[in-house]
Amino acid sequence: MKVGRLARQLREIWEVPRDLVLGRYPAFVTGGPLQKGEIPVFVFHSLEPVSFERKLRHLRDNGYRTLGADEYLEALTGTRPFPDRGVVLSFDDGRGSLWGVGAPLLRRHGMCGVVFLVPARVRSRPGPLPPNWDDVLGQRAPAREVLEREAGEGALLSWEEIEALSRKGTLEFQSHTLSHARIHTAPRLAGFMSPAGRHPYRALDVPWIRDGTRDLWAHEVPLGTPLLESAPRTSESLRFLEDTRIRAAPVSRVGAEGGEAFFARAGWEKRLWRMLAGCAIDGRFETPDERETALRREFQLGRDLIQERTGRRVTHLCYPWHTAGPTARRLAEEAGYRTAFCGKLRGVPITPVNGDPLAVARIGEDYVERLPGRGRASLASVLREKWRRRLAALP
Repeated sequence: MKVGRLARQLREIWEVPRDLVLGRYPAFVTGGPLQKGEIPVFVFHSLEPVSFERKLRHLRDNGYRTLGADEYLEALTGTRPFPDRGVVLSFDDGRGSLWGVGAPLLRRHGMCGVVFLVPARVRSRPGPLPPNWDDVLGQRAPAREVLEREAGEGALLSWEEIEALSRKGTLEFQSHTLSHARIHTAPRLAGFMSPAGRHPYRALDVPWIRDGTRDLWAHEVPLGTPLLESAPRTSESLRFLEDTRIRAAPVSRVGAEGGEAFFARAGWEKRLWRMLAGCAIDGRFETPDERETALRREFQLGRDLIQERTGRRVTHLCYPWHTAGPTARRLAEEAGYRTAFCGKLRGVPITPVNGDPLAVARIGEDYVERLPGRGRASLASVLREKWRRRLAALP
């Protein structure tokens, strides 16, 4: 897991200059105008008040208007007049800082956003709702209480927060599939379950582990469990269901040597790898019918749960890890989704008017301040901040 995260971070750092050279970013990123018929869709994850408010201020001061998902679709398909300087602010995963930072700052600037929620990972937390940035500014709560919530149990929004935000209308909630799942795809070892994988964000990177007839959530997976090569559930890959006997030795070793304490010792990963060196990993691949059943559940039940809790229709989808195979794309459309949001798309920096609504291109939040207007940030300053964050996140 640690090696995999490091490889992904380094790959993402390299992808930025490569994609700039290859012209895979919209023209406005490198200093050009926002072309007629372009509505940039930005993607955010965790939010920090200073940088987020700075981006919103840039939009407000330069006459940009934020669109909801239905408004965006209508503009894209030409069923409503094309908005001048329209943008979409999308937020993946439903992270806790949407309550503490996102919603109050969006309200202050008269803007809206689209949240792609993972309903199977949402928990209920009854009781008083937590403080937000308005409470900090009004000296009713310490900043630390808001800024540090994502480090613990408040990493994701609760159902109570989602329902309250939905009623206010600043944020709308759409589907990021039911569980944002990964699956094993080959009998090749990739790492081991460690305590770090139990944090709500890191848990998104932990592949499903089958235990009898059910799949375990990351916090249920025994420490030391072998994790195999994996891919998003929405990819075209067939799931590999490994023989559970491969788990016995490493899980037993971790348990015998202190559980979580085992991972505090240097070299723990090498020790577990040596235990399985040369061991064949037996199992079977799921059938195409089993893959289709699993994907239907991700699309349909994810939609139904959000609709039930918010009382609002869910017809917009975002693919986890921006990944969708032909089967997922077909089943998403059959499930009634009218749009499907991705990441960078080959040859499509921004999805144009009359473009494919089931393959919507998005761009990272870093480039909001590269939109034309007063106070436009330099590309160099944007990239410095982007790389600083990426490097800080390296293990």
